[in-house]
Amino acid sequence: MFRLEKACRYAALLVLVLLLLNTMPVMPVSITSHDVNYETKKLPSIRANNPHGPISIDGDTNFSATALAESWSGDGSAQAPYIIENYDITLGVTPEASISITNTRANYTIQGCNLIGPAATPSYGIHLENSTNSRIFNNLITNFAHGLNVSGGCSNIEVTGNNISYNSYGIWCEDSDYLTITQNQCSHNILTGIYLSNSNDGTISGNTCSGNGDNGLHLTSNSFYNVVTENFCTGNTNCGIRLQAVGWSTFENNTSSENDIGIWTTAASYCPIHWNIFANNTDNILDDGVNMYWDYNYWSDYAGSDANSDGIGDTSYNFGYADFHPLMFPPFPVEWVQLPIDQQIEYGSDFLYPLSINCPAPYNLWVNDSTNFSLNADFISSNTILAVGDYPLTVNATNIYGYRTEAVFTVMVRDTIPPTITHPSDLSYRADDDTDYQLQWTMSDLSPLTYMLLRNGTQVTSYDTPTTSIFFTTNIEDSLGPGVYNFTMVAEDIWGNVGTDMVLVTILPIPIMELMLPWLVVGAVVIVVVSVIIIIMRKRRK
Repeated sequence: MFRLEKACRYAALLVLVLLLLNTMPVMPVSITSHDVNYETKKLPSIRANNPHGPISIDGDTNFSATALAESWSGDGSAQAPYIIENYDITLGVTPEASISITNTRANYTIQGCNLIGPAATPSYGIHLENSTNSRIFNNLITNFAHGLNVSGGCSNIEVTGNNISYNSYGIWCEDSDYLTITQNQCSHNILTGIYLSNSNDGTISGNTCSGNGDNGLHLTSNSFYNVVTENFCTGNTNCGIRLQAVGWSTFENNTSSENDIGIWTTAASYCPIHWNIFANNTDNILDDGVNMYWDYNYWSDYAGSDANSDGIGDTSYNFGYADFHPLMFPPFPVEWVQLPIDQQIEYGSDFLYPLSINCPAPYNLWVNDSTNFSLNADFISSNTILAVGDYPLTVNATNIYGYRTEAVFTVMVRDTIPPTITHPSDLSYRADDDTDYQLQWTMSDLSPLTYMLLRNGTQVTSYDTPTTSIFFTTNIEDSLGPGVYNFTMVAEDIWGNVGTDMVLVTILPIPIMELMLPWLVVGAVVIVVVSVIIIIMRKRRK
């Protein structure tokens, strides 16, 4: 019996394993570890689009016919480019391209597509060859040999806001000019995040190339006159930035950190490399170039001093060549952690507003209205009680290297609180009470106010000259007969805030018996007198 139960358990476990294996993707046997990325599952689809098969276009005529058949908007002109958008294209095991566009001068845009590759070589998420005037926006491309391949005489290609990760190469460009590659995520590729070969006059800016198996950013083979700025190349296995046989290109404001090599130059020449950050790499630099212009970079292993506290080292950073002005702080731009927004405060209150600034280097603050406001590193505050009104403010934060950020917002001071009124208690007395009764109010406000007194809804008196404090007394008229009288004080400041106070005055009537008593006494006396007279007269007749 025990052996039977044990056998049943093993059989159930085997079935479970087979079920799990049946749900796993089958990888083609013809590929190698160089070609495939096993981490594709880490990059989930970012949108649910329309399933579609691979798209292949060759030539302007074919482009026009395909656009008509697919009902794509646009006519291929600069004013109305063809729009290819919102497709889910998942390739099978056969190496090919999800979208291939070749030999065309039409204007077109590929945007919002979710492209999943076969993990084989050759394969391309998007393949462009001998093509111009294209815009590649906000696509997700993963599991290809080349996520984006631009080659064979392409020009005027803009690649912005795409996630091209977990491929062999993220973006591969060769023999193509006037490329604009900005704000893309090219991370965790088996080899290189962005690769540029024999391509000129391009702009590579604001991209993130992290965790790639070889280089974050690699320029090679006679690529000239490119501008490479504000890219983040971190945690790559080989180099953050690799420059190989390139020249007359500008490298500024890039960050290369926590790589094996921060920047490696070979046979590179006449390239200014300024205001970059090379931090916490195993080797911050390997330089085999000639006539390179190294200056004003931050090197985390720089050990020099800064006696005059200008943020620049007193001695050069030497590595065969030299950076003659090494920076003491990373030259990050000054950034708002939270951008200041318009604020409203109550008149009479102090203004205190926190400033959240991210800057590793020392910085100074400036405000356009120093009469009414003061600044320190943590907040902006008012110097005095601010009058009612709007205060447009411009705050600048400038660090030691001249990087500046600006915020424009308005402090709005408003009076929304009604005047304060202290009031008498309700009053009650009899109509025959000879006391001179008075009602008294004290009214005050930070802003000037006026008042009006009503009795049973009818204005009794008013004061139209605004002032911040009023003491008012009124006598209750003797002519008022018995009844209930509503005395309402209305105080209004110059901003329209109204305060009211109501006092009830009750004048009680004299009771009827008290009114008739004198007449009853007189009547009784008269009766008595008349009776006496009658009795006397009767006695005389007898």
